[in-house]
Amino acid sequence: MSFQQGLSGLNAASTNLEIIGNNISNANTIGSKGSRAEFADLYSSAGGGASVGIGTRVAAVTQDHSQGSITSTGNSLDLAINGAGYFQVADFSKGATGGDVPIVYSRNGQFKSDRLGNIVNNEGLRLLGYNAEDGVITPSGKPVPLSAPDAVIAPKATTKVGLEVNLDAADAAPDPATPFSDVDETTYNWSQTLKIFDDAGQSVELQYYFRKQATAANSWEVYVMTPDPVDPTQKIRVTTTPALPTVALSPDGNTLQVDDPVVRIDGAGFATQLNARTTISGSGVTYSFGGPVTNERPVPQIDINFGPDPVNGLKGSKQRAGDFARTNETADGFARGTLTEFSFDDKGVLTAKYSNGRSVASAQVVLTSFRNPQGLISMGGNVWTEGPDAGAKYTGVPGSGNLGQIRPKSVEESNVDLTAALVSLITAQRTYQANAQTIKTQDQVLQTFVNMR
Repeated sequence: MSFQQGLSGLNAASTNLEIIGNNISNANTIGSKGSRAEFADLYSSAGGGASVGIGTRVAAVTQDHSQGSITSTGNSLDLAINGAGYFQVADFSKGATGGDVPIVYSRNGQFKSDRLGNIVNNEGLRLLGYNAEDGVITPSGKPVPLSAPDAVIAPKATTKVGLEVNLDAADAAPDPATPFSDVDETTYNWSQTLKIFDDAGQSVELQYYFRKQATAANSWEVYVMTPDPVDPTQKIRVTTTPALPTVALSPDGNTLQVDDPVVRIDGAGFATQLNARTTISGSGVTYSFGGPVTNERPVPQIDINFGPDPVNGLKGSKQRAGDFARTNETADGFARGTLTEFSFDDKGVLTAKYSNGRSVASAQVVLTSFRNPQGLISMGGNVWTEGPDAGAKYTGVPGSGNLGQIRPKSVEESNVDLTAALVSLITAQRTYQANAQTIKTQDQVLQTFVNMR
């Protein structure tokens, strides 16, 4: 027996104790992954078939990248990954951009917003993903740093409105000898209001009226009115193209029979008409639909479409027995709004809700998975960097490929089993004591040999 075996055992047991202690210390660290020591025996290369081992060594320290438990927190920017993948984070504090910033990976989804609105973790690393353009996210290209939604959303002038209505097939046509009048309900069949917005976010109410034609079957005239700024109890006629729009339907009421089911309002002319009246009333309000007309910009136009619009989910207006109804509506204009709340969904899309009723997608996180997660190199601070043995990687949005989904307002706890770690600690302690005992025994043997006479 020699001291070599006991000394190597002490070194290995000491390393094992350090690893177990580190696991225990990070049992409450969000996104942390436990490690374990793996050992190999040592033999002298010249020992031959009857050689005695000369101890042990730590062959590797490997991390367990298995899923940890997911806990709900209620915080809007907390994220947990349910499945494979890692968040991409990077340090932009030194002002580096593009390829100058190394990307690291994390399972810790404790994100927050800094004073500039950047979404960062506790180490100041920024979360990466794809930003939206006009509420549309294109998940391609190089991921960029994400920010919390804007606190204020600027107003947008109305340019397109889609209206899906049901016109009562059983209704009788008004007397054709009596002209339309917005103050005489016998001259029209149904009316409904519609709010549109100018460039400054000021709203104007339009009221459109349907009048069934007596001389043309399944055909309806459309009149568009707006309150008079001088006297809101009175209405003024809005100039449209065509001058008297008509909605004509097939005998079964399912198909529009007009080539262009769009009522067009000249935005510039409409603004001029309203401004002339507001000047008379002295209200000081100036409407601007579409902004100034330039050589590069056509005359602003507001389209009210009664036909089908597959992009926005409108099936088109119908004529069926039953009450008049506006069954669906879309519009692209809105007033100025302030942020009321924001949250992620399971695809990692960050959606902001504003006081004007708008819900706008502002960003989407990306995840990266590796063929061999054991090849990741731990950098501390709950992040890993890509090592040479990590193998092929896949980057995409949550739920794509082999990537897991996002659990919003939640975090992934450490995957360390504290009970098992404490049992392992006791075992490692006994192993350390046993190796120390072998050294003590060897010392006693040598002492006996020295004391022989």
